[in-house]
Amino acid sequence: MQPEMKTPIVTLTTDWGSQGFFAGMVKGALMGMVEGVQVVDITHGVEPFNVRAAAFVVKHGCKGFPEGTVHIVDVASTYSEERPFVAVKACGQYYLCCDNGLPAMALGADVEDVSLIPVQENGVYNFAAYTLFTRVAAMLIGGASMRDIGPRRERLLNRPYSGWVQQGDSYRIYIDYVDNYGNAYLGMSYSEFETLRQGRRFSIAVREQEVTDVMASYLQQHAQSDPRHRLRMTVSATGMLELAVKESSFTQLMGLRATDSVLLQFR
Repeated sequence: MQPEMKTPIVTLTTDWGSQGFFAGMVKGALMGMVEGVQVVDITHGVEPFNVRAAAFVVKHGCKGFPEGTVHIVDVASTYSEERPFVAVKACGQYYLCCDNGLPAMALGADVEDVSLIPVQENGVYNFAAYTLFTRVAAMLIGGASMRDIGPRRERLLNRPYSGWVQQGDSYRIYIDYVDNYGNAYLGMSYSEFETLRQGRRFSIAVREQEVTDVMASYLQQHAQSDPRHRLRMTVSATGMLELAVKESSFTQLMGLRATDSVLLQFR
């Protein structure tokens, strides 16, 4: 049996958007099952079905919560025998989601245990966060063990993922996530960048533009008349490289989205 949390916490990460009522349904179910539960919205703005972006959000947005927190993640949660629903324990926290590659991408080597969440034969699970995950969250908060949830799943679906790849003398870096301001979070951390850089000058090619420095903030570089010339690279709070445009949307101006890429070269 797991010890009960003093203040039970459940978080929600979804691609439902902000206009629907789905979050309200899930919150109501949780509050009816778990006395005093605190439900935290990580985001409902993940691009629909974008598992890569969801993994980025979960990896960086959920790690600061206390042990025993339950994270409900509903992005591209279409059930099949190959992509079952799972409960994943990592760093003392629990993640309820579809095994569609997201938990392996987000949690990696931190995974401690995985349980299959049983489903009824021929059941319809178009809203697993409401019909299944709320019940499992209540069980875990109440002290259930992983084996109480379901049988062990020996291996998570290992969806191929690379935040960046080397191409000769260059490095192609993928955009993992785009925030509400249109800033692009790259799949390379600042520490990885500095290890590769070794003090050399660099350039990142973005369409016909070029970035050649790491800025301390969005405001460090002086504004110019054409916002496309106000590109700058900073280091986000996640520790990942971030491309932005002062007081504008980088991704809209450059015509880029999550999963597109930019090219890094050292000189």
